[in-house]
Amino acid sequence: MGRKKSEISNGIGELTICHWKRGSSERKIGEIVNVSKSTVHNIISKYKKTKSVKNRPRTGRPRCFTEREERWIVRKVICNPKTSAVKLTSKAQQSFNESAKPETVRNILRKYNFHGRVARRKPFLSKAHRRARLEFAKSYIKKPPEFWNSVSFVDESKYNVNGSDGKQMVWRKPNSELEMKNLTPSVKHGGGRQMVWGCMSAVGVGNLHFIDGMMDKYMYLGILKRNLKQSAEKMGILPHYKLYQDNDPKHNAHICRLWALYHCLQVIRTPTQSPNLNPIENIWGHLNNRIGKFKISSKNELREKLMSEWDKIEGNVCANLVKSMPERLNKIIKCKGGPTHY
Repeated sequence: MGRKKSEISNGIGELTICHWKRGSSERKIGEIVNVSKSTVHNIISKYKKTKSVKNRPRTGRPRCFTEREERWIVRKVICNPKTSAVKLTSKAQQSFNESAKPETVRNILRKYNFHGRVARRKPFLSKAHRRARLEFAKSYIKKPPEFWNSVSFVDESKYNVNGSDGKQMVWRKPNSELEMKNLTPSVKHGGGRQMVWGCMSAVGVGNLHFIDGMMDKYMYLGILKRNLKQSAEKMGILPHYKLYQDNDPKHNAHICRLWALYHCLQVIRTPTQSPNLNPIENIWGHLNNRIGKFKISSKNELREKLMSEWDKIEGNVCANLVKSMPERLNKIIKCKGGPTHY
């Protein structure tokens, strides 16, 4: 099928008829309104038949699916957002006996404001997890802002010599995948990673402790003994500081709980699968961004950069994260224990 011709505006049509009624020739009219002689002839012929120069509505391509069928497609996506457009097209063809392409289904979904996006990664939350998170949020939501100012938030994290364990995207030309600048180097025998323990409060960061080997409850107790009180003194929250940590089995071991009972005013344990309830998780991400600016080639160099960048973390960064605690708890209550954007 040939390409449709562009429409002549109603204004040009009316001007053409006006000059024609005055007796001007078709060639002369074409020069005045800047269109071809044949176009002028067609406008005049149309006017003689219909007594009008208005453009009639053009027929478009017939729609593949009715509005009712489009709503059926939308309902399928609401029930299962992870279904692909290809599978959805196949199901629609079987149900309505209509031939369509996946792009047609995508256009329908965009029409109803559905857009394809990469699913966010969040910890799995069972009903028990959501219930525990909701109970935790309700029990601490009424605490005044001053309550959080004397809390020492602790956690562990892992850093790699060559950056994240995840996929790293690169812009490259075809057949250049083996160029050094396009590669992600790997380290044999896992020698390029470092586990760390750290703590923070509304004032700033405390000690950063490097963990070598597998950490058990005895190693964790040793870390607390060497670093927790010293960090509290460094951050200026002695003597009435509170320990805030997750529910890891090592943290919850009897010897660790017994030591914390005699050395901390209060121990706050977050529910399982709740990293968004500990603001130090944001500090780990902040630290990762800082060391990502350097080309680190060894574990010793990684340690040096971790320690130097840790000490440079500003107090206002920590203060703003601690101020977010009431909002974090509010979000969990609103989501009934479900995942939040934190």
